[in-house]
Amino acid sequence: MSDVQTKPVLIGKTQQSLREILQEMGQPAYRANQIYKWVHHHQVKSFDEMSNLPKTLRAELAEKFHLGNLTMATREVSTDGTIKYLWKTTGNHFMESVFIPEERRNTICISSQVGCALGCAFCATAKMGFLVNLTCSEIVEQVIRVQQDTGEKITNVVFMGMGEPFLNYSRVIQASHIFSDPEGLAIAAKKITISTVGVVPRIYQFTDESQPFSLAISLHASRQDLRQSIMPIADKFSLDQLMDSARYYTFNSKKRITFEYVLLEDINHSAKDAKGLISILSPLKCKLNLIPFNDTGLGFRTPSAEKIKPFYDILEGAPFTITLRKNRGNDISAACGQLYSKEKMTEKTPRFIKSRPTPIAT
Repeated sequence: MSDVQTKPVLIGKTQQSLREILQEMGQPAYRANQIYKWVHHHQVKSFDEMSNLPKTLRAELAEKFHLGNLTMATREVSTDGTIKYLWKTTGNHFMESVFIPEERRNTICISSQVGCALGCAFCATAKMGFLVNLTCSEIVEQVIRVQQDTGEKITNVVFMGMGEPFLNYSRVIQASHIFSDPEGLAIAAKKITISTVGVVPRIYQFTDESQPFSLAISLHASRQDLRQSIMPIADKFSLDQLMDSARYYTFNSKKRITFEYVLLEDINHSAKDAKGLISILSPLKCKLNLIPFNDTGLGFRTPSAEKIKPFYDILEGAPFTITLRKNRGNDISAACGQLYSKEKMTEKTPRFIKSRPTPIAT
């Protein structure tokens, strides 16, 4: 497929941009609101389903636009119900989404970029380098396609897939507003979490704009030297600068911030690390989410439960909430970047798909 997109995509368009498009087509403004709702709220698979539009308009829309452009390349299903998707874009790039069903919610982890420029040592996506920012359409379409494929309503969205969301800030924010719009995907704003490894200027911008979405920071170390050794962004934005921006956020937004902390064997789970976390996080309204490392074949290992326990026991005395995440999808390529890496290794050979995908019309 050519890198040049033959038709614009309606997914990800705001109501204002649709009004401008419809005005050029000689259509009344209210048609834009109808189309926006059909595309994002009802998530139709064809223009024929837009039953309150004249047939002539439906035909014209089908001639000029697509409803989406992602192609499902691979779909892997875990025994725990987790589903990992690899999508192909019209630019012949690949990116990933993960569907995580639970008893009371359905979470999707989505990508904001193809690849990533920030080079975290333990992340498979970092090996790709940065390739391209996803469009708003490609961000929103991940959620729509997964809902269509699973038949399940997504209740929670986390920007924790491929890429650094705050390096594609405007599109991530636009997509998040479409997710939370009652006439869009109608997902509660507080259930949409944008995670950053610490792009400090965007944390201040996010705060100053009073964005209604939840904020998470990938921390992974409680001291500057260790953070620099595993997260190169700490060279540009120090741990002190990051914590200053976190304090600014919690003070001004009055909201709790989540810190993500991947546990790497013999690297960041000592008693000293635990005491350091208590020291830097205690002044904040926050939650600490401990995540056992999901092996990406980069030389890091997951600490055993016995090794994690002394670290966790110290943290239990902290004045903030601590959770220990249970890894999902360990029997499939669920870690960020794993399915992409597998695809690149096997793209010239027949591919085994663990579960046959349901065809998705675009």
